[in-house]
Amino acid sequence: MLNNQGFISIIVLLVMTIIIISAAVLAYTWNLEYLILNSSKNAIQASYLAESKIYMVLNKEEYFYLKLLPRIERYLKYGRLTPIYDYKIQIDKKDLIEGDQNKNIEISFSNDKRFMELKTHSTYDGIKKQAIAKTKLLNQFFDMGLPIVSKESIETNKLKDYYNYLDYLQKEINIPAYDDDLIGIEAKDYENIKIIKGIDEKINIEYFRNNLERPIKTQVLNGNKAFLIAKGENLNPPIVSILSENGIDKVVLNGILYIEGDLEIHNDVNFNGILIINDGELFINPLAEVKIEGIVLMKDHAESIESSDRIEIKFNSKEIIKYGTYLPKFIDPKIETMKIN
Repeated sequence: MLNNQGFISIIVLLVMTIIIISAAVLAYTWNLEYLILNSSKNAIQASYLAESKIYMVLNKEEYFYLKLLPRIERYLKYGRLTPIYDYKIQIDKKDLIEGDQNKNIEISFSNDKRFMELKTHSTYDGIKKQAIAKTKLLNQFFDMGLPIVSKESIETNKLKDYYNYLDYLQKEINIPAYDDDLIGIEAKDYENIKIIKGIDEKINIEYFRNNLERPIKTQVLNGNKAFLIAKGENLNPPIVSILSENGIDKVVLNGILYIEGDLEIHNDVNFNGILIINDGELFINPLAEVKIEGIVLMKDHAESIESSDRIEIKFNSKEIIKYGTYLPKFIDPKIETMKIN
């Protein structure tokens, strides 16, 4: 009997030992899983914090329009930010989550000026995560590589967005208040606007109204870089003409021509930049040769110039970027990839 009691005691001790060891293993495993889960949760939270700062800079007006957009515009124009800006945007302390001490968003640009990288990091409960966003800078319709953008050349599923953008331009386009690079020409409520290369080699602008033979006013350009906005009033689209006074000289122009009507080219023309014909047609004299380096946007009637052997249009991203910053929503950043490290 005593021997049986001793045996039972040993069994009980073994069982208790197994239970204690099992409990210790379970407790350790549970604690380890808790630590892993908590660490994972903190890592996710740190990632969200870092991402949110990038989205904040891209979408919150006070950061995008006052801090990011001026930096992008300057870089596209001059290839550098200094001495006016640095390559960091600072988030206000009020917009940081408690515990996140990093308020800097670092900016860098690709050599071709088509991409921007935004980089930042955040720390949450001791876990640090870095977010890097590669962003396309330009409005998609200027970055397709198409020399002529029209309903004939773009995909059907993008046509509505394209028309919406042209409508947006119609409402929002304007001449910059002051700029050394371009001469602003705002031609509203004129029936005809003539861009004439004179015998003296200067470019003259003549404005006509009410079917008069003499211009209402004239303007002489100091150079050949211009930003022309030609808009009709009272549903009367204007006609813009480019010609040479002596009939044989080539007219060279650079910049932006935005026309809500027809464009007539009577002499040889070399144009570098952005031509937008919003609700009009392009007519070329059969004896004229036209060369465009940059891009042409048309709402309709593009088939006539695509089939013409009198015009040569080459997509040129450098010329597009040089002048595109003057157009509303030319800069339209979209995140392509987001990496979390």
